[in-house]
Amino acid sequence: MKILILGASGYAGQAIAQRLGEHYEVYGTYHSQKNEGIAQNRMLQLDLGIPGSIKNILDRIRPQIIISSLGGDFQLQLAAHNDVANYLAENKAGKIIFLSTANVFDAAEENPHYESDRTDSHTDYGRFKIACEHLLQEKLNDRCVTVRIPEIWGRNCPRILKLIEDTESHTPIVTYPNLHVNYTTNIQIAEWIAYIIKEDLGGIFHIGTRDTYDYMQFQSELSMLLGLKKPVFKKELIPQKCFQAVLPGRQEIPEKLQRKVIDVLHYLEHVQK
Repeated sequence: MKILILGASGYAGQAIAQRLGEHYEVYGTYHSQKNEGIAQNRMLQLDLGIPGSIKNILDRIRPQIIISSLGGDFQLQLAAHNDVANYLAENKAGKIIFLSTANVFDAAEENPHYESDRTDSHTDYGRFKIACEHLLQEKLNDRCVTVRIPEIWGRNCPRILKLIEDTESHTPIVTYPNLHVNYTTNIQIAEWIAYIIKEDLGGIFHIGTRDTYDYMQFQSELSMLLGLKKPVFKKELIPQKCFQAVLPGRQEIPEKLQRKVIDVLHYLEHVQK
């Protein structure tokens, strides 16, 4: 089976490519930097600003599964996903796995959210992701799988590198006490997507920890576990407890793939040292 990862050179895309490459014929796109985990003859440069570029790649590869982990200009991404949806609709086969975000709920922060909750966002990013979700679901129905993810962490991820840099230089770190979020890792995302493909599952999935944790407390504990200097925080005060969390509620996902926040902290301590 051929799988095409749009945005394979990104942090999540690289982990997904490595995991799926063990069992499938994996291709990937990149904008400027290639993914070294995919054979170079299977990495294709994609410029969303060039009309027809995404369709040319689809016609050339003819993948059975498309995984979208794209970044960049929102309108260009939306147009690209419309091209993908049209391609799959015309071929009457294949599916897309679309990586969405916890921000689709950022206007409804009173509680954490599960897969069946109604989306509601007040940010440009959240509204853009909602628009992509709706476009793909309306055109493809059960051939669109949506995975929503919270903050991604992992070995040498951008967030850890920034935390190391800021603690070393005593740069104030913006943080949000009273904001409770859940977390995921690049490895967990790759594991879940591999399982979704293997079991031919459909619908919406939230890939993240089963519980939530105070945003500032997570930064503090992670810094301590990694042996970093004590962070200097610039606190953005929130008057009452709120959430930005997409909790997993799908029963099809086995226990061995589930995580809690403490599992993520211990994993990061292990892989980063």
